[in-house]
Amino acid sequence: MANCGDYISDHCEIEQGEGEVMKCLIELELVLEVRQECHLQILSYKYFMSRSIKLDVPLLKACREDAQRLCQTEFEQRMKGDHKPHGGVISCLYHHIFMTDENKLSAQCEPELKRTIIGQGESVNLSPNIVSACTEELVEYCSSNEANRDDYGCLQKHMIDPEHTLGEECAKEIMIYSKLVADDVRNDYRLMKACRNVIASSCRSEMATPTHGNLLHCLVEHKGVLKGSCEKQVKALQLVSLHDFNFNFHFVKECGAAVQELCKSDPKTGKPISKKQDVMYCLRDKSQDSGEVLTTQCKAQLKQEFLKQMEDLDLDPKLLRECNYDLRNTCRLDQMADQSEVMECLRRNEQTLVKNCREVVFERELQQAEDPGLDAVLLKKCGIAIGLYCSESRPEDTLTCLESHLKKQGVTPECRKTVKQRMKKEHSNYRLNPALSQACGEDIKALCSPILGKLNAGTIADGEGAVISCLKDQMSKVSVTCEDQITILLEQEVSDYQLDPILVKRCEGDIKTICGGRREDEVEGCLRDHISDIKSIDCTKQVIRLVAEAHGDVHLDPVLLRACQEDISYVCPRSDHAKGQIIECLQATQKRDKSALSHTCSSMLDARLAMWSAAFKRAKEYDSALEMVDDLYQAIESSKHKHELLAYFFIAVILIVLLSFCGGRWSKPKPMSKLY
Repeated sequence: MANCGDYISDHCEIEQGEGEVMKCLIELELVLEVRQECHLQILSYKYFMSRSIKLDVPLLKACREDAQRLCQTEFEQRMKGDHKPHGGVISCLYHHIFMTDENKLSAQCEPELKRTIIGQGESVNLSPNIVSACTEELVEYCSSNEANRDDYGCLQKHMIDPEHTLGEECAKEIMIYSKLVADDVRNDYRLMKACRNVIASSCRSEMATPTHGNLLHCLVEHKGVLKGSCEKQVKALQLVSLHDFNFNFHFVKECGAAVQELCKSDPKTGKPISKKQDVMYCLRDKSQDSGEVLTTQCKAQLKQEFLKQMEDLDLDPKLLRECNYDLRNTCRLDQMADQSEVMECLRRNEQTLVKNCREVVFERELQQAEDPGLDAVLLKKCGIAIGLYCSESRPEDTLTCLESHLKKQGVTPECRKTVKQRMKKEHSNYRLNPALSQACGEDIKALCSPILGKLNAGTIADGEGAVISCLKDQMSKVSVTCEDQITILLEQEVSDYQLDPILVKRCEGDIKTICGGRREDEVEGCLRDHISDIKSIDCTKQVIRLVAEAHGDVHLDPVLLRACQEDISYVCPRSDHAKGQIIECLQATQKRDKSALSHTCSSMLDARLAMWSAAFKRAKEYDSALEMVDDLYQAIESSKHKHELLAYFFIAVILIVLLSFCGGRWSKPKPMSKLY
C-alpha cells in the first residue's frame, strides 16, 4: 500500500491489520480526494475483495456463520479454493441483505457486508453478481465509449423504463442495489464524490449515521444548494425511488404500516401496489374517502412527498405522461428553469390543454386548494407575507389568511398576483373553493342540478363560474352557512371585478368603453352608475344582478358604505347587512327625519335610488325584471322623491306587460337565475 502510505499514517490504525486499513481507505475516499495512484491501488484491492470473501478479513470474521448457514454450498467451495468468478459467497449473502425472516443476516454480518458494498459503487465491475446477471443488458444498453459512463445509472434508467427492458435476473440485482443506495448513499460512489462539499457543510450529522436513508434525506432537504453533478445524481435517485416506494426509507418508516394495511394491493386487479405515486394517492384517498386514520407522522411524510412532487414535475410521472404534448408545445418544460413555474403555466392555459392533461392538472389544483401548504408557487412567492401575517394560521387556511392581508405592507406584487390568480380559480370553479363546497354542497345539489348535469355532460366548462352564478341567483333560497360563503365571494368581487368570471366575459367591451382607466375596485360601481349607457344585453343582465346584490347588502356598495359609515354606526347599529336591513334602516330614517342623516349619506341615498330606478328601466326589456319589482318598489316608496320615481316604475311595469302580450304569451315571471 506504498501509494497510500501518507493517508494510512494520517487517518488509519495500522496495527489493526490490512483488512481494517483497506476498510479505512475505502471510507476515506468518500470524504477526501486522494491521489490518483492511491485511488487506483484501492480500486484494484476492491476488485479482488468483491470476488473472494477470504480477502476481506473483517467480512469473513463477521459473516462466517451466516455464510455457513445461508450459503453453505458457495462457502464450502470458496474455502476449498474452488474459484467462482462471480463472487459466489458475497453474492449469496448480498441476496439476504433485506430479508426479515429466518433467512436474514445476523446483526454482526449485515453492517460489514454493507460496508463491503460501499466500495463497489464506483464501477459495475466491482459487483460480480450484477455483471453476471446483466451482461446482455450492459452490452446492449450501456456499452458507450464515454470515459466517465455510469453503468449503474444506465441499468437503473432501464429498470424504471415503462417497457421494462431489463431481464428478470438483472432487474432483481438492480432492485437490490437501488435499495442499498436508498438505504445508504455511500453506496453511490459518483454521488458521494459529486456531493462531498455539500455533505461536509450541511449533512455532517447525517454522515455519522448515514443508513436508513438519513444521508439521502438530508441531501434532498438541501436541494436548493445542490449544483451540477450533485444535483443530477440526487435527482436520479429520487426518480428511481418512484419505481418502488420501498426505496424511500423515510416513507417506509412513517407510512409502511399504513401501506400494508390499506394499500397493499389494487382492489380492482389484485396486483401489489409498489409504485410510490400510486401508494401516495392510495393513502390519501383512503384517509379522505374512507375515513381511514393515518398517523401524524405518516400524514407529515405524505405531505412532504406531495410537496416535492409539486415543486419538481419530474417527480410526477402521471402528469409528465398525460401532459407530454402540452409540455412540448404550450408550456415548454425544457425552457423553464423553475419547474414549479411549469405547473403555473399549465394552470393558466388549463382550458387549452388536451383532455387527459387538463384532468391531471385539475387534480393537482384541487390538492393545493384543499391544502395550500402544497402550493409550491404560493409558498415561494408569498414566503415573507406568510411569515408576517399567517405564521399562526393552519396550513389549510394559508390562502384565506393571505386574501385578508393583500393590501398590507410586506405583501409583494408577485405574492399579490399569485393570490389573485388563486382567488380567480375559487370564484370560477366551486370545487376549488373548499369552504364554499362544504357549506353549499347540499344547496348545489338541490338548486343547481341542471348546471351539474351540463358540467358532467361537458356542454359547459368547469371553470366558467356557472355553479357559483347559480348560487348567487338563488341566494334567497340557500342555507345560512352557504349564504355566508357567497357573501364573502361577492364582497371580494366588489374589490376586484376580475374575480367575477361571468361579468368579465359578458361586459368586457362595455368595461373598456365606459369604465376604462378605473381601478379594479371601482369597476362594478362604475357599471352600476352607468347602466343606462351599457350597450350589451348580456352585460346589462349582469349589472342588473349587481344592483340587486348591492341593494341587498350595503357592503357590496363601498361608495354608499363609505358615505354612510358613521350614520350606520349610530342610526342602524343592530341591523343585519346581509339581509338588506341597513339600507332599509337608512331609508326609513331619512323618511322619518331628513336631518337625522348626514348630508353626505342622504345625498348618496338619493343617488342610489336614482340608480335603482335606472336599473329597473333597463330591466323592462326582460321578463325576469319582475323578480325585482317588490324590492325596488319598496325602495322607491320610502324615498322622498317617490312621486317622480313611481312614475318611472309604473311605466316600466306597463311596458313589460305589453311586451309580454305582444310576444304571444303571458306567464309567471321567471326567477333572476334565468337571466344569467
